[in-house]
Amino acid sequence: MNWKRLRTKVLEQYGPTDEEISELRKHYEKVSDIIESKYGLETHFAGSASRETCMTGDNDIDVFVLFPSKTSEEELKEKGLEIGKKVFEELNGEHHIEYAEHPYTKGEINGLEVEIVPCFDVEATDIRSSVDRTPHHSRWVQNNLDEKQREDVVILKAFLTCAGLYGSSLKVEGFSGYSCEILIAEFGSFQELMEEAKDWNGDTVIDPENHHEKLPESLENKFSGDSLKIIDPVDPERNVTSVLSTENYAKFIYSCWRMSEEPGMDFFTVEETDVTEFEISQELEKHGDFLVMEFDTVDEVEDIVYPQMRKSMRALNAEFRRHDFRVYNSGFFVGEDRIKIFFEVEMDLPEIKYVEGPKVYHNFKHMSQFQSKYENTFIKGERIYAKTEREFSDAKRLLKAKMEKARKLGVPERIADELNEFRFTEPTDGSDEWLKYLAEKLYITGDQ
Repeated sequence: MNWKRLRTKVLEQYGPTDEEISELRKHYEKVSDIIESKYGLETHFAGSASRETCMTGDNDIDVFVLFPSKTSEEELKEKGLEIGKKVFEELNGEHHIEYAEHPYTKGEINGLEVEIVPCFDVEATDIRSSVDRTPHHSRWVQNNLDEKQREDVVILKAFLTCAGLYGSSLKVEGFSGYSCEILIAEFGSFQELMEEAKDWNGDTVIDPENHHEKLPESLENKFSGDSLKIIDPVDPERNVTSVLSTENYAKFIYSCWRMSEEPGMDFFTVEETDVTEFEISQELEKHGDFLVMEFDTVDEVEDIVYPQMRKSMRALNAEFRRHDFRVYNSGFFVGEDRIKIFFEVEMDLPEIKYVEGPKVYHNFKHMSQFQSKYENTFIKGERIYAKTEREFSDAKRLLKAKMEKARKLGVPERIADELNEFRFTEPTDGSDEWLKYLAEKLYITGDQ
């Protein structure tokens, strides 16, 4: 399919209508009028709806309340919540309080999701909290994207959504909406981005305002662990894609390569994994041994649970490797009431282990050190070896023993407390969502 026709078809499916944009703006103005008339404070319409880069059906309205820079932190918090509650009451909406660097109100008004966020009205060089950047982000996008490019941002968001790469939460570890806007502004169009990104390497820097050339070495080092560095146009000390995982970055490059090779609507269709328990059972027979354990879901927000689970998985995988067990695959699934962890692992090892020591040639110091650690030593070839018994020869017993001391492995406290109550389960026991997740981890689909 040629790019022009593809662009038209994608926008027909994912582009917001003029009516949608107009309706969202009208609701923003209602909220803004209440805040300005009752409190005398200006507001800023933020988010993709304000910039017309939202996908159809995106019903989010982000209203930032601009407090003078001389306002105290405490006053901003208290007044910000008071304003938010008042707006929801006036417009017959339901709301609750959420927390970022400071609290804000979030809820629903006439079927739309509304956030009312207090921030300081300051210059970009003088931000006091991360939300203070948002109005500057909006203004930068407004000044750097034309109408066609806004449409290309929508196309990019749809592309990333269907690839499972859209979202900057710590659950997804993908691309934010703002990063999509910067990418289109930088490369000019979705097509050009696809052509360029397929050749990216592991140290790509995108710096629209050329901040990076001016940064001292200490700030360059700050970004050294990030595969993709998109320097925030309004804050040179921030990488917009710092949350992007290495694997998701690789998936993005791969998807761009495939898209540039053969553009088509397949890349804008969410592939639903629909496999049966029987199909998964058959697939498992072709794999190594599986260990699946579950425990109660931790009562924390996703941005806490997911990083803690990743840290826990690193610790558990390290224990398997330390005791010589090969792990072929592993993962975790966070359900509504259960967290599941799985390992495709070498289940049994010989009880006897042979430890390789140094070569014998004029290496008396090292041989003496080796000999002092082990009793049963012998020569094989040019080296000294030791015969010893493994602490664990059964993977399940190792996992069970380590769970009893999870905190000592570096597993976060809340996760460790729940892990103490874990139980082993069969791989196919669980919800449909768990089975779908397992199918994806095993790289199987329902049509094979």
